Amino acid sequence: MALGVATGASAPYLSRLMNANERPRLLQAVAIVDHGSLAIDAVVARGIAPGPDISRAPGIGAAATVPNKPPGATLVAVVVYGLGRAIGAPPDLAALTLGARLLGAWLPTLLLAWFAARRLGDDAYARAAVTIVVLGTPLASYAHVLFGHSLAALCLFVGATWTLDAWRDTARRSTLRRAALGGLVAALGVVVEYGVVFAAVPLGVAAGFAWRRGARSQVIAAVLAAAVPMIALGAYHHSVYGSAFSTGYHQAIDAGFAEIHGRGLLGLTWPRAADVFDDLLSPYGGLLYWAPVVAFVPWGWSRLPEGDARSFARAHAWIFVAMFVLTLGLEQAGGWRVGPRYLVAALPAIMPMLVVVLRTIGTREVAAALLVGVVVWSVAINALAANWFPHLIPTGNPLRDQLVPLVELGLQPYSVIDGFRGRVPGAGASTVVVALGLAAVALHGVVAPALRRRVVLASAIVVVVAGLVAWSVPPAPDAESSLAGLAEIWEPAGPRSPRRVPLGD
Repeated sequence: MALGVATGASAPYLSRLMNANERPRLLQAVAIVDHGSLAIDAVVARGIAPGPDISRAPGIGAAATVPNKPPGATLVAVVVYGLGRAIGAPPDLAALTLGARLLGAWLPTLLLAWFAARRLGDDAYARAAVTIVVLGTPLASYAHVLFGHSLAALCLFVGATWTLDAWRDTARRSTLRRAALGGLVAALGVVVEYGVVFAAVPLGVAAGFAWRRGARSQVIAAVLAAAVPMIALGAYHHSVYGSAFSTGYHQAIDAGFAEIHGRGLLGLTWPRAADVFDDLLSPYGGLLYWAPVVAFVPWGWSRLPEGDARSFARAHAWIFVAMFVLTLGLEQAGGWRVGPRYLVAALPAIMPMLVVVLRTIGTREVAAALLVGVVVWSVAINALAANWFPHLIPTGNPLRDQLVPLVELGLQPYSVIDGFRGRVPGAGASTVVVALGLAAVALHGVVAPALRRRVVLASAIVVVVAGLVAWSVPPAPDAESSLAGLAEIWEPAGPRSPRRVPLGD
């Protein structure tokens, strides 16, 4: 319940802001329900701009357009819009956005937290690891928007966990069923987000070891089940793009996106120095800026216990490594984001290793102070981004240019309880306080009692130093005009009234 409040009590939404990642998915949901078509043209014809994240659909027609994303997250919006039409008048764009975010981003985040805590031991260390990853990484932001990252993270972590468990514990009769479910769910992550397919590399290696141990039936069951979503995805590609191996990125309409995705394998190339900086250190996309707890993972790797927990944690860590290497070769400058968003689906994979870190670091004063300080810092900045503006402009210093100024101007987001009407004041600030309080409670349970007072004082210094370093990053040249533009269209307290976009026939 506390995580539910910390990740969903406020709802950042600006009706006059083009959220190009969500908008085409929502329009395709309307097209499917109202017109029985995957093409969004009939909905766009009503005067609703789809944004640049669209592609040609030669499989449907020469002039047809569709989202350039895989269809998994769109299915969530189909459910929300279809239910809205079934129980009353069709929802407007704001209501559809809110409902799709709750069902396709916020709920998967909570399910991920619940599943992970139970699988990792359901003790103070497991709960702390889950709390840190959910609130102290960009998962917090992507619980607020239908970008598909949270849903893909749920599919990948649950599917990989079930699969790895089934391959290891072959004595149980249920392992065939669990292996099949694991393969199915993990592959569904690819239907939501293409990048998840690279988790097949470490999972394939794990399958090889399982095969040698005699878990051949379980490996076959997982592979066959994983083939079902992949065949369905190929059928979608064939019907929309004319080939099972063609994607929306091959058919991108926007010239800039087409140029990016035309490099290498759909934009995947050898890492460049600028991309490595962007992915690791930059204040808008850097992993070590937005999820610095990842730096403690090597500590856990060197202290893994023997047995099943060791192989389980290592297998998930390799999933993270594989996805991280992928991210280094992808250019992320094409859109607004919080942190390295193509890596968000793999962030839960560090949780098993983080449990080991928390079990061993709580009795070491300096290390514990560094960890607590890093976690408090990352929870604070991720909560600010998640609850005010989870679409950071990739230039300058987002903390100094956007997040803190929005708070100073008194521009609060909507309360999700009020359904985008904004009558509940202080929703964003209250949610940040809840997130910090929850992180403090989680960390309190893993630090040795005799060290807590000194760790609190030392970690406060870490937080202050981190804040000063982050604040010293130069602002963007157009920071003032960008902030003024946001303030002009801010909801619910901006000077311009919200734009209500009706949907339905």
